[in-house]
Amino acid sequence: MVDRTTADREVSTSLAPPPRVVGEDEDARLAEFGYKQRLDRSVGRLASFCIGFSTISATTAVFSGFGAGYLNAGAPFIWTLFLAIPVFLLWTLIAADIAAKIPLAGYAYQWTSRLNNSSYGWFTGFAALIGWVSGMTSLGYVFAGYLGSVFGWEMTHSLQIMLAIATVIVCVLINAYSVRLATFINNIGVSLEILVTVGVTLVVAFIAFVLPGNVHQPFSSLFVPGSTDGATPYILAWLAASLGPFFGLVGVEAVADVAEETKRARHVIPRTMFYAFAVSCVIEFLMYLVYVLAIKNPAALAGSPAPIEEIITQQAGPVFARIVIAVALTNILVCLLANVLVGTRLLYSLSRDNMMPFSRALRHVSTERKTPSTAIVSLGVASVLMLLSGLVSQRAFNYFLGIATLAFFTTYILQTIGLLVATRRGRIPAAEPGTFDLGRARTPLLVVSLIVFLAVGAALVVLPAFAGNAYVFAGVIGLAAVWWLLVLRRRLRTGEAGPRYAQDHPEAFEAVPAG
Repeated sequence: MVDRTTADREVSTSLAPPPRVVGEDEDARLAEFGYKQRLDRSVGRLASFCIGFSTISATTAVFSGFGAGYLNAGAPFIWTLFLAIPVFLLWTLIAADIAAKIPLAGYAYQWTSRLNNSSYGWFTGFAALIGWVSGMTSLGYVFAGYLGSVFGWEMTHSLQIMLAIATVIVCVLINAYSVRLATFINNIGVSLEILVTVGVTLVVAFIAFVLPGNVHQPFSSLFVPGSTDGATPYILAWLAASLGPFFGLVGVEAVADVAEETKRARHVIPRTMFYAFAVSCVIEFLMYLVYVLAIKNPAALAGSPAPIEEIITQQAGPVFARIVIAVALTNILVCLLANVLVGTRLLYSLSRDNMMPFSRALRHVSTERKTPSTAIVSLGVASVLMLLSGLVSQRAFNYFLGIATLAFFTTYILQTIGLLVATRRGRIPAAEPGTFDLGRARTPLLVVSLIVFLAVGAALVVLPAFAGNAYVFAGVIGLAAVWWLLVLRRRLRTGEAGPRYAQDHPEAFEAVPAG
């Protein structure tokens, strides 16, 4: 680590400036942080909401996590959602508070780097980066599985990987082309998710519960423990089943990563965080409730690669089920598209401050399209390599979902600790009138949140169902430590990296190569 004098000096010179003018132009505000506006500030209120909603993606959460949850703990697994909701409400309050004060791309790195020090910011940002790339890889794999189901293909492991790679590449190309195109497609996908997916869920509910003579599970089944492997206590199996609902609400703060592309970011982002979170919670619970109760033949779910499709087939027939899955695929696709969008902004933000290997190429922004094209392609390559690792060992995919959730909660823990320290030292910028602010509630909320996040993080490490995730994640963080020790520490000490790099080295941003 850098010595205390260096760290304190860095904080004092890089702390976000206090608010100056109410209603100040966002580009002028960005300049106060030492950055020139290079990205396309075209994201409005609707697009911001859609990015947050699609990153959370209630439909994707249910389709990807339903099978494991139900098979682990039976119908009562749906109540684990009410463990996840207050946890993520705490994080939404924290994120909205700081996003209104430091509206910068790559929030996970920027907030801790400016309020604490850049070494701490590096590890926080890197953990979040691992979360995004693991999440988009998992989504690509899930999408490929359901795509094969829609077309009736006999899915081999290798074919599913190849389809997942093709899906990731398509999303990367769309993001590299234009943020306007990416958000336009995302808006359409979110509209389909809210209108069609919810509508289909209500249709299934009508068929299962209203039509006479139909078979469904009784409401009492929601309180009857399901079968486990016999060796694991039910409470542990129930907690393990919460991975799906927890993963399903990850990303509520994602809109903060596109702050430099959002109009009126300080006002819009906190509001769209809350809107996206609230709508996602309602839709996710509705879907879990309906599909659990609509099960006719629980035994058929055990061997099904697509349990939601199996449930719809049981109630409405295979043709209707395939139509529904085809629509749901668009929801998973836009979720992946949004993950690429926000994950690459974090990579760009780290590179802009010269924190990454090959930062000069990774901070390249296309002058015509105003997208961080090299960062987008690089994150896509990382995801493809992770998918290819599945050809070597099928166990690789057992880790991606767990590592993504563990990485995000590591980020939340590090952020919360950093914000507690910054609050105690008076480093949180004052709120601009009219923007969201926790005020005096900030410290008690951070203390409660830290306890909760530590408890969830511990569960993700010690529960038997997640065994192995911690070792893989620790190995990846170890690589970040090696880079910091061998290269980054010297860069920070000499002023060749960190929040002031762009301001102090304008020549580094002239004619940046495309890579």
